[in-house]
Amino acid sequence: MRDRSPRRVVVGPGALGCLLATTLCRTSKEIWVLDHDSQRAALLQHSGLTLERADRLEHFPIQATADARQIGPVSLVLLCVKAPALPGALPSLLPLLTENTLLLAWQNGIGHLPLLMEAGLPCPVALAVTSLGANLAGPGRVRFGGEGATSLGFLGEASPQARLALEETATILRRAGLEMRVEADILAQVWNKLLVNVGINALTAIYNCENGGLLRNEEALALLQAAVLEAASVAQAKGIALAPEPVTRAIEVCRATADNISSMLQDVRNKRQTEIMAINGAVLEEAGRLGIPVPVNTELVAAVRELTKGSLSG
Repeated sequence: MRDRSPRRVVVGPGALGCLLATTLCRTSKEIWVLDHDSQRAALLQHSGLTLERADRLEHFPIQATADARQIGPVSLVLLCVKAPALPGALPSLLPLLTENTLLLAWQNGIGHLPLLMEAGLPCPVALAVTSLGANLAGPGRVRFGGEGATSLGFLGEASPQARLALEETATILRRAGLEMRVEADILAQVWNKLLVNVGINALTAIYNCENGGLLRNEEALALLQAAVLEAASVAQAKGIALAPEPVTRAIEVCRATADNISSMLQDVRNKRQTEIMAINGAVLEEAGRLGIPVPVNTELVAAVRELTKGSLSG
């Protein structure tokens, strides 16, 4: 796969997508952003991307379009659209993809995994699980929200060429300054991240607070603990090899990203569809199959859905 096109594409200029695009710009010349919104793509093409980090602003010229045919086949696609947008996004990617492309999916939750695995794409698909924090301050303007490690891996079997491409991708992102690991069991990492999101995202949306605000609210902290323990019981029943102390890990992430506004709270504030069904909702679905009661997660799903009644799809 070393003769692949050097072009790399970030799909979805949300907070994480913009952060990753600016990161790639540090080490790669031909970076594209693919957006479903042609007007926003034109704005990004003209104005580029801006990264706010501490008191420093950095600007990055970028190529952007709403038409994947304008880009053509590429070596790497970082798929950063929210889980609810995946069904509409995947068909639009086909002009980018060949057997020599690596598609790296960065969605939260687990509800989207069957769709990715069964989409019949012509390229290998890997997953990225990250604890990086980012907030979107405006179109193409991203505010860094906190350091975090990222794990990469394949859900199923992958060819030696695909595994080499994943290792190369990890190296590229390390050179750009990110902490990257390639994991043999990415599903465990997906569930470990899911438990953190189960405990944080819905509650920040419900209480309308930054991540650290949950630690100062006794009621929210009790709900965080209960939601995470419910989800952990589902994972254990499925035989997932979870890391120990999931509640402690969720609290540590809250503390490390105390000033961060979760993606779910950003979506609620901007009247967009959230990823609640891919996160807490997916726990409900798995628990239902196993006959495990998860009353707190059921309550959180209902509360967030009530908050977003009438919202546009994300």
